[in-house]
Amino acid sequence: MPKLLLLISANTTKQIKLRKPETRIGRATANDVVIRHERVSRFHAALVVDGPFVTIKNLASSNGVYVNDIKVEAQHLVDGDSISIGGCRMRFLAGDQDFSSVEALRLLTIPGLPVELASRRISPTWADALRGAAA
Repeated sequence: MPKLLLLISANTTKQIKLRKPETRIGRATANDVVIRHERVSRFHAALVVDGPFVTIKNLASSNGVYVNDIKVEAQHLVDGDSISIGGCRMRFLAGDQDFSSVEALRLLTIPGLPVELASRRISPTWADALRGAAA
């Protein structure tokens, strides 16, 4: 199940599983993810889950939505994408793995780490096949 990692404070993270077809983010309490920050609009963005795809959409916010430091109106997300909403940092993770608070903090604060981890994910069967081909 895809999830969103949020950096709440300097040392605190929150993991939110994207269980609903649409998860709304904003300052208003009617949102699924409430971020109380002056640069976050009342209804800032929505994460839409459609089968294996997750799309983030800007809901006409004042300060925009950034994916990997690029301002977007709508963007399909891939594992490890960095998201910024009103200056609040988040990370999108497509897999089912749960993370400890220390691991989640590292994923949010070390640039490029999710990409490095994803490139190291090789199934044992695939790794054995590679070793056999090299012999």
